Amino acid sequence: MGVAGAPFAAIAGPAPRPISPDRPDLHDRYVGLLFFALVGYATLGKGFAYLGIAPLFIGEVVLALGLLALLRSGCLVAIWAGLPNLLLLCLMTWVLARTAPFVGAYGLNAPRDSMVVMYGLFALIVTALLIEKPARLGRVLQSYARFAWFYGIFGGLIYHATNPGFLGSSGAFQLPQVRAGEAAVHLAGAGVFMVVGLGKSTRMWWFLFLVSVVMVVPSRAAMLTCLLPLILGVILSGQLGRVLPGLGIGLLILLAAYAADFEIETPGGRSVGPVQMVENVESIVGRSEASNLDGTKLWRLRWWQSIRDYTFGGDYFWTGKGFGVNLAEADGFTLEAGPSALRSPHNAHMTILSRTGVPGLFLWSATGLAWFGLLALAALRAKLEGLHQWSGIFIWILCYGAGIIINSSFDVALEGPMLGIWFWSIFGLGVGAMMIFAARDRLLAA
Repeated sequence: MGVAGAPFAAIAGPAPRPISPDRPDLHDRYVGLLFFALVGYATLGKGFAYLGIAPLFIGEVVLALGLLALLRSGCLVAIWAGLPNLLLLCLMTWVLARTAPFVGAYGLNAPRDSMVVMYGLFALIVTALLIEKPARLGRVLQSYARFAWFYGIFGGLIYHATNPGFLGSSGAFQLPQVRAGEAAVHLAGAGVFMVVGLGKSTRMWWFLFLVSVVMVVPSRAAMLTCLLPLILGVILSGQLGRVLPGLGIGLLILLAAYAADFEIETPGGRSVGPVQMVENVESIVGRSEASNLDGTKLWRLRWWQSIRDYTFGGDYFWTGKGFGVNLAEADGFTLEAGPSALRSPHNAHMTILSRTGVPGLFLWSATGLAWFGLLALAALRAKLEGLHQWSGIFIWILCYGAGIIINSSFDVALEGPMLGIWFWSIFGLGVGAMMIFAARDRLLAA
């Protein structure tokens, strides 16, 4: 899976105002800071998120600096030319309306809970900085290419090395902790980046990548999070014929390992191996003999049904329960570990429905559908025009976002900065890339 070859900077086109594309400015340094933060979340997880002094952690600092960059960019009006950003603005407005009344009762818990959507401010920041200086798109891709190469090899090790069972515990500070779903998201992103030809890879890289994938898929959600975007990327990019031989070899190895009952026990108490993968598949499509998998699934399904009952068919249709309330306590689904151990129903869509009602879910769905749909159309148009690098960029962004959405459907993902800031930054990257692509077409037609 080789690289397309042309330098990424060549795709950016001219800047909308006279800024040197080669001399780094203050906003270029902010883009570097944001990328540093994203890499920190991907490699250190919750440990990185707790850098700072409460209530101002690294995520809040980067967001505040980003808002200043947004105001200074001169693109505060231009960012609304993209339909996804307009819908996101409507969604954030509704979320603020369902947050403000509860600040007095729940304090900082209300704005913290609202960040499942309010991290969308990063989408606006990224869009504005790409419009201000389109050459930044190429530089972002160059930086990500290095991250993809690294994470594809070491992602599985990062997950297990930051596993609480491996590191132990500490009451003094938050230890690094990357959850399986988070590692799976970034492995999928790295894999699709290579599949569509945006990065350089070798057979050894792909072998180590597959090892990393196997290391994170004992989790059912992580397996779906990793494999579905990869399959989507292979299909959309037309690379199915090229990867089939490798998939066949990998399947033979998995079958041999399954027949030999091969597995590796991890410090966290799980086992890594084909048996666990088969149990995950059985649990997804039906019933699994592993009672812990079915028990987790049924607990979630009951809670989600309760949320549907009191919104679609109950008193919270229009408003939801608002931000700040502990949904586990309010809905009667607390864990034995105590009420503070859980606040949200392990599904971002259900979180938004329960807190903002049906209008909020509608705006959330419309925003996502517009973003994914327009990215797919942009990828198709670029492919039909023979612009394969552009097509690959859109496919990669689409698959990355899909991976995070899949994980957020089974876990508390968008509610925290580890994936919440990643998702909305990718959202802004997609909108900005589409706007640069559209401006390129207008310039060529002029």
